[in-house]
Order: sequence, then C-alpha cells, then structure tokens
Amino acid sequence: MMQSISGINHVPMGSYVPAAGREEPEKIRQPEEKTKESSQKPVRDEYVPEKKPGPDGAEKNGKSCTCNTDKVDREIEKLKKQKQELTQQISRETDGSKVKALQKQLAQVERELSQKDNDTYRRQNAVYTFS
Repeated sequence: MMQSISGINHVPMGSYVPAAGREEPEKIRQPEEKTKESSQKPVRDEYVPEKKPGPDGAEKNGKSCTCNTDKVDREIEKLKKQKQELTQQISRETDGSKVKALQKQLAQVERELSQKDNDTYRRQNAVYTFS
C-alpha cells in the first residue's frame, strides 16, 4: 500500500470500518414528513412604526406641542425701550461725566439685546406646553 505525502490514510467510501472499541456512527435521519401544523404560515414579528412629531411639533396621533415666547418677547421689548430712553437721555444731557455713564449703560443694554434678540434665544427660553 502506498502512503500519502500528508500522512492521511485514504479509505474508499464504501469500506468504512469503525475503529476498535468504537460504535458505528448513527444513521442519518431522513426529514419527517410535513404535518398540517408545519405547513401553516410561520409566525413573524410585525413592524409597528413609532409615531413621530410632524414639522410643527404636533404628533400624528393627535397630541400637540405649543411654544410660547411671550415672556422672552416682553423681555426684549423692555430692553428696546430702555435703549431708546438711554439714547434720549444722552442726547439731552450736557454733563460730560453723566453722558459717559449713560453711554456705558447703553452699551450694556445693546450687548444684552444682541444676545437675546434672535431665534435661538427665543427657542431656548420659550415655554413649551404638551397636550
């Protein structure tokens, strides 16, 4: 008998002989015939989409969200009025030291106004109500 290079002994398919002390392998089982239960449609998971809010914040299931910026708008209006009053006081004032103090106040009000008079500030400080 010729020995293979790999060291594996090749045995022809029909001539399987179990090794000493070992049982024969179990015979391959044939698949059972289909029963009525297995011929029914298999149970599958069902996808139920989540209800997402629309572009206006209202959900599709009837709930809604309202955004109230009245408080922020009043705050901005107050700052605008204060700016206008300071500008008028500066134009009427004759004392140079008082003018500098008023201009300093005006600069502060203008800085605060520039930070608050925008959509981002309004959205961040708005009052949201869900119903």
